[in-house]
Amino acid sequence: MLVDYHVHAMGHGTSRHTVEEISAYLETARMRGIAQVGFADHDRYLDEYDVDAICEAALRYPDVQVRLGVEIDYIRNADVELRAMTSRYPFDYVIGSVHKIEDWDFDCVEFIDRYDRWEMDDLYRTYFDHVREVAEKGLFSFIGHLDLIKIFNFRSKGSIVELAAEAIQAIRKAGLPCEINTNGLNKPVAEMYPQRVLLERCFEVGIPIILSSDAHFAHEVGRDLDKARDLAWSVGYRQVATFHRRKCIMENL
Repeated sequence: MLVDYHVHAMGHGTSRHTVEEISAYLETARMRGIAQVGFADHDRYLDEYDVDAICEAALRYPDVQVRLGVEIDYIRNADVELRAMTSRYPFDYVIGSVHKIEDWDFDCVEFIDRYDRWEMDDLYRTYFDHVREVAEKGLFSFIGHLDLIKIFNFRSKGSIVELAAEAIQAIRKAGLPCEINTNGLNKPVAEMYPQRVLLERCFEVGIPIILSSDAHFAHEVGRDLDKARDLAWSVGYRQVATFHRRKCIMENL
């Protein structure tokens, strides 16, 4: 079963939660055979959420199950604010993601020069330490783009599995799925998140997976999810995680 749980109906402020615009996302999902779509906009747009519009659009597409989520950009030492965001609406799930190290939005091309300030293994250790914290907070439903730090193809010198070991164990202990996010194929790294060797390690320790396109426009919904499913299957996965009212439900791939 194909699902897409990382869909930004507001993009980066490029669209809104209106019935017509949300319907465009669901139309693409229907055309691509996506059984479930999870709308999870960035937390900075929480004030602009329109749950009623999402529900009304969902009625037009009874063959596509709609879920409501949010992607929260993890910030250290902000537990009260994070908890408030996770309870703002009746979310089916909450994505925990790391996009920032201190004041650096490392996935923004405008700040790519700051990679030069780091020794790559130290950067990866710092990044995965943030991911470990996300897993340990008990606030999130699954981990977004596990190795996003590779977005501009700056690679670690040491073993990525070793650098991510504590984060992976924290994710396993928390019982959280990780997503296979196809958007990395469209970035300089030209590779899904996570890379295969990390996905294999997730499988070895029993971490479930969820499928995501990270769509920011309607035409991107479900993009390359067939490739994500093929990758998951080749690693050994036979089920995919889904969510309803914050409960994780496993379905056959």
